[in-house]
Amino acid sequence: MIILTCANSDRAIEGQVSLRHKNFSFKSVIQATVTKAIRCGYTPMVYDLGNLGIGEPYYINNKSFKTKGYFRLLNDRGYRSKSPFKPALVKHCMNKYNDLIVYIDGDAQLCDNIDEVHGNDYDIGVTLRNALEMDNEWYREHFEIVKYLNAGVVFLNPTKAAHKFVDNWQKITEKVGNDQMALNDLACPNHYPEINSIHTIHGVRVKYFPCEKYNYYYFNDKFVPDIKIMHFKGPFRHYYPFDWKRRFYCKNVVPILNDARDVAKKILKK
Repeated sequence: MIILTCANSDRAIEGQVSLRHKNFSFKSVIQATVTKAIRCGYTPMVYDLGNLGIGEPYYINNKSFKTKGYFRLLNDRGYRSKSPFKPALVKHCMNKYNDLIVYIDGDAQLCDNIDEVHGNDYDIGVTLRNALEMDNEWYREHFEIVKYLNAGVVFLNPTKAAHKFVDNWQKITEKVGNDQMALNDLACPNHYPEINSIHTIHGVRVKYFPCEKYNYYYFNDKFVPDIKIMHFKGPFRHYYPFDWKRRFYCKNVVPILNDARDVAKKILKK
């Protein structure tokens, strides 16, 4: 199994430098992933997209993504993909290794053994958002882009269908300028699929793994046992490193806060 990850810098700077992100480091997350991958018997593959300082250098040509579709999404939806290079990077790795490749974003951390994702029953594995995540205004406004899948973790078996899928993923991403929108376009059925179900879409067997286990970013909602991959994406960078204090907060404090908010909402409605 190949654990593929990447980043273009060590520090996460979104707009102005925030104290909420002061402890976050792409390099630290990736090094933790590399360590865990080796301990589990996997092969780590790290691409340095700029100033990460570790891994194999990989050049990105962003000019190819400045398409009409890209600017349409940016202007009309206000949601810009930060990694339209992802399909090309995955393709580069697939051409090097004839093995199951697990792509995880640079701000996602491998936390445990994931041997159970091995299987010849699928070509592409994707992580399915929790249904509760979709019940908010932001999600409804961006449904065309984010739909049911989060592109932070993708499983790719070394099959002809998987290679064809990545080729199409790259083409659509270059057209619309958003890798997540392209992934959802190719891998989503017309309805919300069941966890661990497999759908054949355009000749590609797509399996749906739960985000709660393999792409966890529900720090503000709930804590679940047996998390295999944690994703410290944008709003959740301050949860890194996920030490005992943050674990205690998510397991014990977050449920109380959410219950209090639910009660407040009911009172306001009355």
